[in-house]
Amino acid sequence: MKKISFVLVILLTAYATNAQTKKHRIIFDMAKTDTGYQAILMKQLNNTLNEAPDAELEVVCYGPGLSMLVKGRNSVESQMKALTERGKVSFVACANAMKIQNVKKEDLIPFVLVTPVALLELSSKQMEGWSYVKAGF
Repeated sequence: MKKISFVLVILLTAYATNAQTKKHRIIFDMAKTDTGYQAILMKQLNNTLNEAPDAELEVVCYGPGLSMLVKGRNSVESQMKALTERGKVSFVACANAMKIQNVKKEDLIPFVLVTPVALLELSSKQMEGWSYVKAGF
């Protein structure tokens, strides 16, 4: 009986330790050009980092949402830069959307990453255990 109790205590301790050290990893889906959605997304990212400073956050932009990552086409570029400097926050553009909209890599804000297909990026992250959030309201 003592052996079972000891093993149970070890397992519970390991579980509790893992739960305490698990980081939030959230992928945001941004497919709108609306500046209101961009502003609320910045709030959501900041609020998340305020409560969980070690969180990993990724924003994937495609379709009309790609405009948020193009130089001079958004009102949140300085906020995005501050977020990338503050924590593990990345902004990712869809290469397919870039091709359709005739946007080149040099047209993007310098810290933006590119993925071949936005939906596969969203899916892959979810398969890795990331939480999915539709950006905006």
